[in-house]
Amino acid sequence: MRKKISLPVIESLSVNNYSLYRGKDQEGLKISFDDGVTVIAGVNGVGKTTLLTLLLRLILGPSDPEKPTRNIGRVSKRRLVALNKYDYFSKRVPENLDDKAYAELQFSIGRVGIKVSRFMKNMLIKEVKINNKKYSFKNEVEFIEKLSEMAGFSCGYDFHMAVRYLQFFNEDRLPLLWEPSAQFEFFKILFLEEETAYLLNSAYAQIQRVDTDYRNRTNQLNKRKEALPAKRESSDLEVEALDSMILAAEECYEKEDRFFIAQKAKLDLLQRDRQELNAQMDEAETLFEELEKEYVIEDAQFILQVLPSLEDKAKFLIQGLAGSGCFVCGARAQKQLVSISKKVRKGRCFVCDAKVSKASALSSPSTQLSGLKEIEERMQEVEINLGYFAERELELESEIEKILPIVRKAVNDRMTALQRLDDLKLQRPTESTSRTSDLQKEIVREQAELQLLSEKRRKLTADYRAAVDNAQVQISTLKEELRSGLEAYAKAFLQEDIYVVFNRQTPFKLATGADRVNIPSFTIKMTSSTHKVAHERLSSESVSESQKEFLDLAFRMTLLDMINDKESAMLVIETPEASLDSWFMHRAANLIRSFAPEIQENGRKIIASSNINGTLMIPALLGLVDNRGEVAKLEKRRENHLVNLLDFTPPTAAFGQSDAQSILIGELEKIVND
Repeated sequence: MRKKISLPVIESLSVNNYSLYRGKDQEGLKISFDDGVTVIAGVNGVGKTTLLTLLLRLILGPSDPEKPTRNIGRVSKRRLVALNKYDYFSKRVPENLDDKAYAELQFSIGRVGIKVSRFMKNMLIKEVKINNKKYSFKNEVEFIEKLSEMAGFSCGYDFHMAVRYLQFFNEDRLPLLWEPSAQFEFFKILFLEEETAYLLNSAYAQIQRVDTDYRNRTNQLNKRKEALPAKRESSDLEVEALDSMILAAEECYEKEDRFFIAQKAKLDLLQRDRQELNAQMDEAETLFEELEKEYVIEDAQFILQVLPSLEDKAKFLIQGLAGSGCFVCGARAQKQLVSISKKVRKGRCFVCDAKVSKASALSSPSTQLSGLKEIEERMQEVEINLGYFAERELELESEIEKILPIVRKAVNDRMTALQRLDDLKLQRPTESTSRTSDLQKEIVREQAELQLLSEKRRKLTADYRAAVDNAQVQISTLKEELRSGLEAYAKAFLQEDIYVVFNRQTPFKLATGADRVNIPSFTIKMTSSTHKVAHERLSSESVSESQKEFLDLAFRMTLLDMINDKESAMLVIETPEASLDSWFMHRAANLIRSFAPEIQENGRKIIASSNINGTLMIPALLGLVDNRGEVAKLEKRRENHLVNLLDFTPPTAAFGQSDAQSILIGELEKIVND
């Protein structure tokens, strides 16, 4: 599911120690923005556009897309960069600005309150508070990423584009409605699931890179082809054939060499395994011999404990000789019994005839028996391992025996291929022909690389097309809401029959060499004085200047309605009243006010600039003009909805003339209470 999006809503602005907005009594400019419409009124050159730009840059700071473009649907590097020098505001005043000149903006994103202050000389951050807690950021882009996260966007770039071109309808606005790729870009930013949007952005960026690489390398390849001689002598043709044979021989040698290396590596690995196995076997056999010796010693000790006295041992031996036979040879030698008994009675050993003392009591033989069993178990484990080692040795010997003839053949084949290559190279003539051949080989290799790039571009285009198909499904759920909203706003202004027509098959060229992909978009059908039946308007040239402006504005208002869904929202407008006649001016004001009516529960705001020019635009924006054209006074409680910049800025040249001054002041006095 797509995260919920919450765009900034401005609450207040203050500007300090900046001579363009010196304020009453040199106290600076302080404005609070309540729900409904707030009009920034003034004359040409008084700073209306500058003020709206200040609101924008206090949010976004001195950051821009890495590669700005007029068509936002064709951006591959979706990254923001901090501008090295941002002097927009410092160039509008004569004084050198210091750190005392700064502006502060209070705004909210959803339920989070943000207060940011920036230096007027460069718009760098002075201080940031989020929910009254101070934050510091490494750079401007990191701050935008933080705002983006709070607003529910996937990246700072998307947040920047939504604020700059959706919420702010000012001088540098882009025509979103009239460009299908721009429509699709904002559908992607605002509505598509993050995974789908990521796949679209990633595939598009890769296609752009591959296509650029393909075109650059193709250009270089064509230059190489032009460097080849136009005609060849017969000798050159022979050399060319020889070069082709050499190239084939080189490929053959490289193939045989790779095969030899691979087989030799297998043989080396088997021989190394055999060496390691032999070492393990030697170690096991040594251990077994040591255990055998230990067993003999322990066995003797066990007999010693079981037969502690010389008499016991003699009796054991005599019984054997008398019964089952000698324990050594098995013979029944009765004549030895007398000799053995005689030696024992004299206290001498019946084997070595040494004097034997009377034996003392030894430890329990059960302890020694336990040790013997432990040694026997270890000997059995070693015997098992020796059996496994023997089996593994046979396996390795078999594998080595199989691979040895393969390695021998690989050696011979490699040497044959190398000899063939050397023989061909010896037949090769002059250096000039060599250079031509090298160039041809480079051309052949580069053509192969270009073919791979072309295949990659085709695969990426297929990936993009698949992601668009997924996006089509998601956008289809929004069509009716978009249609009804845009048609309602457009009809309210134009008083024509307006229809939104959706198209799933709008061609979109991803890159110069890439195939076209069909993207979802919509167009406007509209009646006019000459067309009683609505016909399609495919470009901004097919409507008047005022219709173009307000259809684009209606599209933005519709998108803001769709993402905010009865929650607080904001739109900042530089009113295009210069292109409107008085009737359309009244309707335009009503259209703007319909986005942010004052009696509401969701806290919507419009900040609109307007010239003081004797028209009804300002009172109409403030809702002071009735159906008969009568103008009412602005209520005392709503005085802050009209910001007269003439009260806060130095007088312009026109304002210095007494006649002009009285006209301009008189116009606003008509709607302001004494």
